[in-house]
Amino acid sequence: MRGCGAGFRRLELWSEPGAKGEYHCPVCDYLLEAFDGTNLIAYRLTIQPVRAPVYLAKPFNDQR
Repeated sequence: MRGCGAGFRRLELWSEPGAKGEYHCPVCDYLLEAFDGTNLIAYRLTIQPVRAPVYLAKPFNDQR
């Protein structure tokens, strides 16, 4: 889990070459890993954080 609350499953195949690059969290863009291309690595988002709807995030004004 990261700061945003997302959870991932990581799979690595040593028998397959991968691609050089990086994997970032699709929710908060946090860098999870940089790949050198030696092995095939795949990530799967398993816990998606719950975000409050925008209308709930606005300040509440209780003036009656």
